[in-house]
Amino acid sequence: MKKLFLLVIVCALLFLSVSYSFVTCTPLQQVYAFANDSRIVVDKSYHLLYVKDGSTIKVVIPVCMGGTGDSDTPVGSYTIENIVNDPNWYFEGKTYQPYYLDKENGLGFVWMGISLPSYGLHGTNEPFSIGGNFSHGCVRMENSDALTLSKTVKIGASVEIKAGTNNAFAKHLKTISALYALEKVIDGAK
Repeated sequence: MKKLFLLVIVCALLFLSVSYSFVTCTPLQQVYAFANDSRIVVDKSYHLLYVKDGSTIKVVIPVCMGGTGDSDTPVGSYTIENIVNDPNWYFEGKTYQPYYLDKENGLGFVWMGISLPSYGLHGTNEPFSIGGNFSHGCVRMENSDALTLSKTVKIGASVEIKAGTNNAFAKHLKTISALYALEKVIDGAK
């Protein structure tokens, strides 16, 4: 029982420090001007998306990934091919209207398609999925993060999806990412 209580305290402290750095130290809204070599790096094991300007990490965003098998998020180097605000979502033979009209639209407010057809970075209608493996292979993020990222990146920007390592730190980051999503939902940032 003591170990569980200590683990909860450590996770809460980590969440507060990570949340502070997400919200206060480097808000995405302040990072609009990047050098030509800016790129996006997605680390699957940490469930984090980094916006890097040269070798400097400018922004860190918690994300949701695909599971295993056919829904796995593909590792590789890609580019942003298109950015669509208020996209329709075509899934399993059904068309979902833009998110502001249809809250079942799984793409949220924005789609950033990568150079692998049918895959992309996007918002979500399931903010509690952040930090987990629940997508069909795409990289989901909280809607406000996705919207701001879409204003930050340019068509042709590099996107690298890395497998990473599955260590104890990665497991703790998944918990922190889920708490970040919970905080965003509670604060009304859908």
